[in-house]
Amino acid sequence: MTMMFSGGGLWKSLIYKPDEGIAHLSLWLRLLIILSVCVAGAALFYGSFRLIIRGRRHRSGTVGSFGNLSGEPYVLYLRPFGLDALMASPVPEAPGAFTRSPFEIPGLTQEDFLVRQFKGLGRVIAVGQPGERLPQLGAKRGYLPIDNWQDTVSEMIQGAHVVMMTAAPGPGTVWEFTEALRTIPPARLVLLVYGDPADYAAFGKAVTQGYVLRSAQEDTGVWPQLPELPAFPPPLPRAKGQRWELGLKGIVSFDENWNATFNRFDPVVPRIRMVWTLRRLVRRELEPVLGRLSLGPVTRASPLQRDNA
Repeated sequence: MTMMFSGGGLWKSLIYKPDEGIAHLSLWLRLLIILSVCVAGAALFYGSFRLIIRGRRHRSGTVGSFGNLSGEPYVLYLRPFGLDALMASPVPEAPGAFTRSPFEIPGLTQEDFLVRQFKGLGRVIAVGQPGERLPQLGAKRGYLPIDNWQDTVSEMIQGAHVVMMTAAPGPGTVWEFTEALRTIPPARLVLLVYGDPADYAAFGKAVTQGYVLRSAQEDTGVWPQLPELPAFPPPLPRAKGQRWELGLKGIVSFDENWNATFNRFDPVVPRIRMVWTLRRLVRRELEPVLGRLSLGPVTRASPLQRDNA
């Protein structure tokens, strides 16, 4: 908006009614001045994205101790650290050359965008990557030692109102999935599907192997049956609008019997829209999952309950 008004002022003072001090300049030189100012303004506008993110990362703070979360409603965000680079990238712009606006999407990065969708369920926290100089923008980070992290993460899983986990085949994520399967009611777990069907299939294969290995080696009570993950569905056919290609492709949720449902996150953007249209669209797409998540009291499932589930 500022650039638009500045451009109008420049056009008036340089071309339409040039000031006396610059009226002697050639028309081409005056046009070059306008073009240079506009290009510099656009570069400053888009280049400021990284500066804004870095400033917010400095101000985000960290979780001093995960032990202080007891009694607080929180959402635990689990993912392989290798995904952080993708999640720190900007949210892909929605299609529509004449309607795109930086004010349409709540969230500067993909993780920030994701966290904002779930923050109504409680503060979103995550384990930060060891050695990182600044926490990423999005979930509030806390830090654990490289060794002996599993006991603390298990307690965090059991204490969370919602555990949202990226379906990626890293060894840590596989352990976390089997731990969630073993320790919490199924309705409190959701899987975030990023990437393509091959990545999702690799996750399913990895958790099957991890489940067999852990259940055979660890004497930690009765293990529930491993749920069958649904297939990666194709995009829904849509007659109108343009597809908005985001990193998040879908969310897998579970009922009380560990039956899984894959909800595609497949928003189609109308060709003509208002600034708030995309926010409403995102809420509508995620409502089938968010509407089922509860803020009821957190209770740990006993081995008998988990077995019956």
